Amino acid sequence: MGFLDDLFGGGAEKRAAEQNRALYGDYLNKGLGYLDTAYGASKDNLNSALGSWAPLSELGSKYGAATSLGLDALGVNGADAAKTAWSSFTNNPGTQGAIDAGLDVLNRRRATGGMLNSGNADIDALTFGQNLQNQQQNAWLSNLLGFTNPELSATSGAAAGQAAGYGALSDLAQLDATNRIGLQGNFVSGNASANNMEAAGRAAGAKNLLGGALSLAGLGLKASGIGGFGSALRA
Repeated sequence: MGFLDDLFGGGAEKRAAEQNRALYGDYLNKGLGYLDTAYGASKDNLNSALGSWAPLSELGSKYGAATSLGLDALGVNGADAAKTAWSSFTNNPGTQGAIDAGLDVLNRRRATGGMLNSGNADIDALTFGQNLQNQQQNAWLSNLLGFTNPELSATSGAAAGQAAGYGALSDLAQLDATNRIGLQGNFVSGNASANNMEAAGRAAGAKNLLGGALSLAGLGLKASGIGGFGSALRA
């Protein structure tokens, strides 16, 4: 049966095609496994890299708290926000402490000169307090708004790094898809070749079978004498 199947049924080609299909199936499964491993590891590394930008983003948020308070104090966000912002300045113990310390020095000088209870002393104390508070307010507001550039630098750096990371993830996904399409294409192409091989073998077997049948038919005709009768007729 093996010889006849090979001769008339394309058996050899069929077995070769089946072996090829098995090889291509193994190739596809292993290839997909390698791609899964590579893609997973690369994706994890890129996500870890994205996470490394979190401290810089948090730093930008800290700077932003100062600049937001400064903008509120300027009245950018309305009167209520400005009132709340300035209350954080006036309620700061250090603010009143600096004024009290300055007034103590001024009072000691006035007391030494015998002018502690004079009207001029009261005016001097009031002028000193107002001037010092104005200086403190200006310095406080300037310090808050001074965080604008550090905030911009931190947030811009974090945004640029994250954008690059997400771009790399997108490129990775595109490359992975391209590799998978190529792998599937090779698998389909290999199976198509195996199918063609089997089909060619079957066609060749059918041709051999037909040729064998015709040969047998010719021998049968000769054996029955039909071939000789035809020769006699021709004579």
